[in-house]
Amino acid sequence: MSSTKPLVIIGAGGHGVEVLWLAKNINKVAPTYEILGFCDDDRKLLGKTISGFPVLGGMDDVASSLQGPVYFQVGIGNNATRRDVARRAESLGWIPETLIDPSAAVAEDIQLGAGCYVGVCSNISPTAKIGRHVIVHNQSSVGHDTEMADFSQVAPGGRVLGHVTVGECGYLGSNAVVYPNKSVGAHAVLGACSFALTNIPDGAVAMGVPARIRTRHPLPESSTP
Repeated sequence: MSSTKPLVIIGAGGHGVEVLWLAKNINKVAPTYEILGFCDDDRKLLGKTISGFPVLGGMDDVASSLQGPVYFQVGIGNNATRRDVARRAESLGWIPETLIDPSAAVAEDIQLGAGCYVGVCSNISPTAKIGRHVIVHNQSSVGHDTEMADFSQVAPGGRVLGHVTVGECGYLGSNAVVYPNKSVGAHAVLGACSFALTNIPDGAVAMGVPARIRTRHPLPESSTP
């Protein structure tokens, strides 16, 4: 019997290919995953091959064709969409899998939820708390005592310094920095190359050095299941 886990990547776009890369990197160190391919509801992609792996169909197609446990990671960068897709996959009984690139530096005492992506050359410092389906992207860092809520994301090169709080579906753009003891609210966005010296409230879009609120968008009625 194979000891590898059958892995499906949900989403056959750009971040899905990044997830594939991560899984392959892990397999180079120790064979861990049987990568089955991509799952995507876009019918135009059905049967196509992306980076050497097939698009198996939508979630319902895959659920009806596979037997036994199915491990998955959502390869979708948009936080709210990733949340909705992850919940749907879990409702099918699929198992969310956290992927940590072998090059990542991850402290032993962190809390790391299911379904997370911890990218190439990323860093998560001691006592950080990372929720479910969080993206800590390539060459980004999460400081000590920081909390990142479910479905949040720090894009490539982002820096979340110590004692920072990032709310559910909060987003830090590439090379953005959050000063210690500050917060980025739920569904808030800190733009690329911005520096947050003050708290960014829920639903706000902030950018610049120092970051200033440019606009706000409506919050969903509930950010919990």
